[in-house]
Amino acid sequence: MKIQWTSTLLGACVSTALLASMPAAAQKTTELTFSAWIPHSHILVSKFMMPWAKEVEQATEGRVKINFLPKPVANPPGHYDAVRNGAVDFAFISNSYYPGRFDLLKFSMLPFSGNTALSTSVASWRIYDKYLKDANIFRGVKLLGIYGHGPGGVYTTDRKVEKIEDFDGLKLRIGGGMQADVAKVLNVNAVVKPAPESYELMSTGVVDGVFFPPESVESFRLVSVVKNATLFPGGLYADTHGIIMNEQAFAKLSAADQAIIMKLSGEHIARMGGKAWGDADTAAMEALKAQKVNIHMASDKLVADIKARTAPFEKAWLDEAKAKGIDGPKVLQAYRDELKKLEAGK
Repeated sequence: MKIQWTSTLLGACVSTALLASMPAAAQKTTELTFSAWIPHSHILVSKFMMPWAKEVEQATEGRVKINFLPKPVANPPGHYDAVRNGAVDFAFISNSYYPGRFDLLKFSMLPFSGNTALSTSVASWRIYDKYLKDANIFRGVKLLGIYGHGPGGVYTTDRKVEKIEDFDGLKLRIGGGMQADVAKVLNVNAVVKPAPESYELMSTGVVDGVFFPPESVESFRLVSVVKNATLFPGGLYADTHGIIMNEQAFAKLSAADQAIIMKLSGEHIARMGGKAWGDADTAAMEALKAQKVNIHMASDKLVADIKARTAPFEKAWLDEAKAKGIDGPKVLQAYRDELKKLEAGK
């Protein structure tokens, strides 16, 4: 009995010593929340955000676990404040849903810029990170990454868009940002609503169509109601999203886990988000073709006419950059160089 008691005591002491030597963060799991204002079945959640959250959990060996809430904590634009105020730890935001707040990011949203979601995403992040982050436009939250969608086009029911006059009075659902700027100069009758409301608006005839990248047409169930699509080289417009985190939630993590999250952020997020959106664009175009949607590639004349009307957008951005002490021409050229390099596979 004495030998058995000694062995048991020795084992208990060793276990206690091991526990005492373990870092506190390794002994417990910090559970954080993520609110998405689109369905969890949406490609951005199922193929990007959830896999990213799983990467964080695995890299931290389970010390950080990100749980996706069954319902969003706010309407789409309300997610910035929800993260800033601590109602949720993570969210994604569409930068176009905040008029005036993210105008500095419009360098990557100008018409006829990027041909793929991946190139737009990675180039946008690289330029923001190198030239614009000191402008502190994401005040009150921790920005983890930026990503963007593929070329924006026009998707309608009965009315075709083949010449610039076809935009006159066309009722289109838009989300704001560059979409709103383009809609205004094209004399579109704009209906500003969040993307998830697009099917109801279009199927009931409230609008004639939408400004969307291909993916969104399928994700928001519009393939069955779209009859016509007009596509543009480099896109009629673009939009970028941000993955944001509550600053206090980040500060409470150990330095090691903070470093892991940051390693999995930045360009890593841009590539993950851009690839997911780009793959979905490809699948959506196949779905539109299968549905025998009339797909019209914008003519050189239509592109030239639109460029003439949207030309002031670049000057407006350059003025915005100058007001913030940023070398706008240098940034724009750097962005375009990045796009060319990425789209060439470099």
